[in-house]
Amino acid sequence: MDDIRPKSYSTVFIKIMDKGFNLSVPTEQESMYREGYEVFMHKIKLHEAKGHGPLEAVALSSVDCMVALQRAQDQLNKLIAALEDRMDDLDSTISEALVGL
Repeated sequence: MDDIRPKSYSTVFIKIMDKGFNLSVPTEQESMYREGYEVFMHKIKLHEAKGHGPLEAVALSSVDCMVALQRAQDQLNKLIAALEDRMDDLDSTISEALVGL
């Protein structure tokens, strides 16, 4: 039976340049939004320190984050493939052991 209780939401405030936004996010993900925002703002400051303007720093930080997500997805896919290979090996080993009984 599906859980029909409404999800609880929290508000997370973020400010990029001169715009502020109140995001309504699932409560269980609130810390991810807050931490992600802090990392993003840190990346912006790093790009600004390299001489980029505010808009360029936001754009470059966005690209940095997208690349990080792609790297994480690739790594996850490799880990899943390795786990599937191990499961296949284990299945073969167990099958051989059962045939030998």
